[in-house]
Amino acid sequence: MVYLLGDVSSATGTATGGNQDKVFVMYAGSLVKIFEDVIGPAFQSESGYPYVGEGKGSVQISNLVKDGFRTPDVFVSAGTVPITRLMNTTPTPLVDWLLKFGSAEIVIAYSPNSPHFEDLERARTGEIPWYEVVSQDGFKVGRTDPELDPQGYYGIITAELANRYYNDSSIKDKIFGDDRNPKQIFPEETLKTVLETGALDAVIAYKHEAISRDLPYITLPKEINLGDPTYSNYYKHANYTLQADQKTIYGEPVDFSITIPKTVRNIDGAISFVNFVISKNGSQLLESQGLNPINITSEGNTDRIPLYIKESIS
Repeated sequence: MVYLLGDVSSATGTATGGNQDKVFVMYAGSLVKIFEDVIGPAFQSESGYPYVGEGKGSVQISNLVKDGFRTPDVFVSAGTVPITRLMNTTPTPLVDWLLKFGSAEIVIAYSPNSPHFEDLERARTGEIPWYEVVSQDGFKVGRTDPELDPQGYYGIITAELANRYYNDSSIKDKIFGDDRNPKQIFPEETLKTVLETGALDAVIAYKHEAISRDLPYITLPKEINLGDPTYSNYYKHANYTLQADQKTIYGEPVDFSITIPKTVRNIDGAISFVNFVISKNGSQLLESQGLNPINITSEGNTDRIPLYIKESIS
């Protein structure tokens, strides 16, 4: 089901008042700066609910929830796979529904302090191929673990698409080596901080991360950056298979999704947070940080979406 973005109402009302209990939100690690510096404080100010956030790779969050190590009120994921995995848990699903609320694209974010800065700037302006710069000897690339984080497997998919787009089957291997090359893998919630310290030359990132951290970045062609729905069929030419459950992830436009899992302890606060994120105010805040607004789309058992959220998007 699709809801036009302009139809989503402002989002503070819930079933009860008081707003004393905290709202525990687990979110994709790429949103750390946005959620801790912008969304969390704005939600707390507008709703009165104390906000508590924790960012990790979305697949890792899914695993933590499934195994009972975390009990979030709200789960915000990069892509839909980490949430849909929780729809398929047995004997009962841990999630019934999700809403897609924003989209992203893959970029190459780089350090102004990199010894390769001049070449990176030339690549940014199109003077030289970006993949030749980041595959130079001694160039330090950072990325996230594809087994724990969608950004990790989206990065691999982007590199595979680059092989196809540039008609050069060696690009991915020259840049990454092994899919889980330990020299390149960092936790999503700390990867950009490592870049900012100068320990890395560049990282695979979402555009909104580069914008929110004021980092220079190289824009990739639409055919490979997973940011343009027009190329949805082309993106499917590349994939990554999760080792844990042998699930194959095919290339797709990168959307961010949100749900209230059955681990929720503060249902009113969770509803209020979801409504804030999908409201006009929340959408504008996300857009100001580089996350592209989209029409709200629901998946799963939509009959289980709480009434106060349905009213916000209907």
